[in-house]
Amino acid sequence: MQRHPLPPPKQRNRRTLPLVLFTLLTFLLLLLLLFSPKIQKICDDIKIIGRSSNELNHQRRLRGRTIPSSMTAQSEEAQTVTYLPPPVQGNADYRNYKAIKLQNGITALLTQDAQSKHFAAAVSVNAGASSDPRSLPGLAHFTEHMCFLGSKRYPEENEYKHYLAQHGGKSNASTSMSHTTYQFDILAEFGEHALDIFSNFFVAPLFTRSGTAREVQAVDSENSKNLVSDGRRRLQVLKALADKDHHYSKFSTGNRITLPACAEDDDEKKDDDNDTKKEEGGGGSDDHPLKDLVCSIDGNCDDADMAEFVRIALLAFHRQHYRPDNMTVVVVGPQTVDELEKWVVPRFGMIADRSSNDDHYDDEKDDDYDDSITPEKKEKWQKMEQLAAQMIAEAATDAPPVPIEAAKSVVHHSAFRAELQGGKWPVVVTTKPLQNVRKLVILFPMPPSYAEPDRSPSHLMSHLFGHEGKGSPFALYQNAGWITSLSSGPRISAPDQNLFQITISLTKEGEEHWKDVVKYIFAYAKMLCTSAEETLKLSEGGTCQSGDGTGKDDLY
Repeated sequence: MQRHPLPPPKQRNRRTLPLVLFTLLTFLLLLLLLFSPKIQKICDDIKIIGRSSNELNHQRRLRGRTIPSSMTAQSEEAQTVTYLPPPVQGNADYRNYKAIKLQNGITALLTQDAQSKHFAAAVSVNAGASSDPRSLPGLAHFTEHMCFLGSKRYPEENEYKHYLAQHGGKSNASTSMSHTTYQFDILAEFGEHALDIFSNFFVAPLFTRSGTAREVQAVDSENSKNLVSDGRRRLQVLKALADKDHHYSKFSTGNRITLPACAEDDDEKKDDDNDTKKEEGGGGSDDHPLKDLVCSIDGNCDDADMAEFVRIALLAFHRQHYRPDNMTVVVVGPQTVDELEKWVVPRFGMIADRSSNDDHYDDEKDDDYDDSITPEKKEKWQKMEQLAAQMIAEAATDAPPVPIEAAKSVVHHSAFRAELQGGKWPVVVTTKPLQNVRKLVILFPMPPSYAEPDRSPSHLMSHLFGHEGKGSPFALYQNAGWITSLSSGPRISAPDQNLFQITISLTKEGEEHWKDVVKYIFAYAKMLCTSAEETLKLSEGGTCQSGDGTGKDDLY
């Protein structure tokens, strides 16, 4: 059978294929442009539907939660807002700002960063460790910890951190000598609810008795970590050199010994505390300075009374310092400043000034301690409240005022003076580090420049001493192979003092020549002073002096 060959396949026009693809892509692009709003809406709906069941359950619980009537009434009232001058912006600053003052006295800065994907907020309280009573070191730091342990509206202790962790957020807080600062950030779309939880820490914190006892453990753990930190160890050495009557000398962290709020702990742990304190040169809990104060009320006191007094002092500290006029709020996010204002005003406007009333947060029973309170015990605690309020008020006078305008009238009073170390400077203090480091720190007590932040001499000095160009101390030491780094700036910048610090990391050879390093730093300082007097006429009749104040060049 004869086979007929198949006809050849039709030749396709290869030029038409790119044209077809181009047409299809153009058509798809037009569809995207036309329907992009609808697509975005669908994506948003998917996000909402895809929320975790935990968040939905949380919202359901929130709807059924009872809010104190005082908070509800106050939030419904129209808040009077005073608009303040906006901050000075640089040419490269693309953010929008609005500064406001709330009716209760809180100052707030609202910032729109349209490029940000996160929302962040911070609250700064003008009180820190300088306001601690001498008999309760670490009380300001302890107050910082306690504020995070729930509020009347959000009583669950971990609700704040749990919500942040679920939505890409984090939080932190810190206590310095003059400020206590709280802050968090979270994905922008969840910012409003996070701010609601956050603000309620300052509206109506719980400060439960059980939480007080447990959080002292957290403070003590933090202090234990500091014991093996070279930086914290040097800080305590520096405080030991300070004037004992100056507020800077106070122990700022606190621990289980300085804050005896663990009445329910077992005997073994108490014995460990007593042994620890004896190793540090003190006695056990019986020798705590609070013991005599608490026992003076009725001639009898136990560990439970000591623990209750710590909590009462905590409440007194909060009432004294966590006033609206003593707080500043800053928020930043992609939302408009008008929207941020709607978030901030009704929430932080609910913070009341409790310093003049008797609101001690004990309107409701907070734990099982309340079932055992007798009339005699209540009367004793009322006397404790009077003692604590007096103690906190007296301690508040140790610290200079923090606001800039008030700080302008503060008299220079340094915690570091030559007479404290025998009348002659410089003083050399050596410490054995735990880490393998060679560090040289030079400190210069100076008059305060806190009240002039925009023209601070410390900032200029930091630039001059930290300069790394030709002729600088850094260039000289590095060429000699003595150092690996040099930094400078204010170690302390307070309303009543300034301590300028130069920190140098030495090489092994540099450690052998540390005296030469110090001598050249002093020579550089004198050169700067002389140059300023001669060319800028900054000082009239002044003289450049050496470290001991004698004007002599020979420092060794």
